Amino acid sequence: MHVTRAFLTRTATVAASLVTVAIVAAGMAIVELSSPDVEASAARNERAASVGRPAAKYVALGSSYAAGPGATRLVDRRCLRTTDNYPHQVAAARGLSLTDVTCSGATTANILRTPQSPYAGVPQITAVTPDTDLVTVTIGGNDLGYISRVAAQGCANTVADLTHGIVISGCRVGARIRPEPSAAAYLAVEHAIVEIVSEVRSRAPHAKVVIVDYPPLIDPHAPHCSRIPLTAAEVAETVRVHDGLVAATARAARSSGAALVTASKTGAAHTACSATPWLSGFEPPAPYHPTELGKSGVAQLVLRVLNRAG
Repeated sequence: MHVTRAFLTRTATVAASLVTVAIVAAGMAIVELSSPDVEASAARNERAASVGRPAAKYVALGSSYAAGPGATRLVDRRCLRTTDNYPHQVAAARGLSLTDVTCSGATTANILRTPQSPYAGVPQITAVTPDTDLVTVTIGGNDLGYISRVAAQGCANTVADLTHGIVISGCRVGARIRPEPSAAAYLAVEHAIVEIVSEVRSRAPHAKVVIVDYPPLIDPHAPHCSRIPLTAAEVAETVRVHDGLVAATARAARSSGAALVTASKTGAAHTACSATPWLSGFEPPAPYHPTELGKSGVAQLVLRVLNRAG
């Protein structure tokens, strides 16, 4: 796709307003609200405890596609975790006691063994304990530089003609764009997800493990739009990376025996250029991340899988 100077001028103001395309907050206007979903979950848990049935314990692991960064309802500024993300909505719907350690920017290593400093002091897996009943996992995109690459490309396509010397946090003229992942990189993600499932089961033998994959940003068979300022080659690359991540996740679910929620399939009708997008375009506060509709849509997919399992 040819990116015109008129488009660059229009989107320069959007790019300049981005807090950071790496999804690390600095100076973003934050309004913390009480979530009806959280209140409903708390009410259910209180009722269960009153009749001697403590709520089942649910631990959510993952990166920003699970944490659900947004301008409002932030419950953790460091990780840009919101109270309307899919884990909170699932917990509210089923009356679960939620421990949500999802964090924007997390990799598989941050779940397994490496604290995500300075945003988290311990690996996410430490939240899983023997009494855990349910674990959801959304991870792998940051291992491959999936969204950071698309965001960097968007930056390059929208700020290249800005006044010399302007520096935007996470959005700079001449910033390095990571190369497309190798086959080995996808294989490493697959093996890491299998290891996560194995580690969860060693810590919580009775827990149900559900892997949730990534909804697609782009429909390769639909017209492109200005909300995604990429060239035709970059669009094709983005589709390949997403499809490779989804395939690696599916293989990991099959080999580990974990349940799989395929947001990648249902979300195909809700790409950023669709009439009802589950993902935002190149716009603040979280470029290319789940919208409110996307968070609710993924939550419903998870609930569907859990309801089938009983």
